[in-house]
Amino acid sequence: LQFLKDVCLGCMQLFGLLFCVAATALLLPRDTEDRILYTILCKPVPRFDYLAGKALGVIALLVLTVGLMDALMAALLALREASICADITTQLTANGFSAAEIQPYLDQVAAEANTWNTQRGILASLLGWSVLTTFTLLLSCVTSGSIVSIIFGLGAYFIGLFRGTLFAAFTIGEGTSAAVRTAEQVCAILLPDFSLFSVADTAASGVALPWGMLGGLALIALLYMLLHLLTATWVFAHKEF
Repeated sequence: LQFLKDVCLGCMQLFGLLFCVAATALLLPRDTEDRILYTILCKPVPRFDYLAGKALGVIALLVLTVGLMDALMAALLALREASICADITTQLTANGFSAAEIQPYLDQVAAEANTWNTQRGILASLLGWSVLTTFTLLLSCVTSGSIVSIIFGLGAYFIGLFRGTLFAAFTIGEGTSAAVRTAEQVCAILLPDFSLFSVADTAASGVALPWGMLGGLALIALLYMLLHLLTATWVFAHKEF
């Protein structure tokens, strides 16, 4: 069951990462090529509404697709759990165990199957991908070309995922210089620590992920998304097309 959960969660994480970066990076270049962007800019459409609509569209599609993958994972785990429980019941009954004596073993199997804790881990991953979506949209406003945005978006994700380790490596044996502190502060403002949202595997392994912690992650994600959209709006308003 744990192996099945790890495989399913790994597929979700890979899909979520590639989808939110690639799909978002293609939005503005595609509108520019199709000349849809020029039609929108000629109308009194707030730039923030335009960018927020693009980001929310990607996030909505991401939630729908991950939800379908989550439902498939739940179905596979339920089938496998039923098969394991049936085997355990058959073997222990043949050895003279009563129903009350068998129940603890079945409860242990149920604890390793799909749980609400695993679902909270998936929700945390969705929050991280939503933040990455708005950040990639910001990069798309700054850079020119979808390929560059995809490369920078993936690079920003891995930098944010190992941000603490990277800055610790720079400061070993030298102390923290003013340049490193400034770079760390800039990264902390614009680039979130994506390791905060990468708790799906930890939650699936049985480590408790309280609803309060998930609420805190949701608040952090909302603030970062708003910051990215406001910054992207400012860049978008001053960019020449």
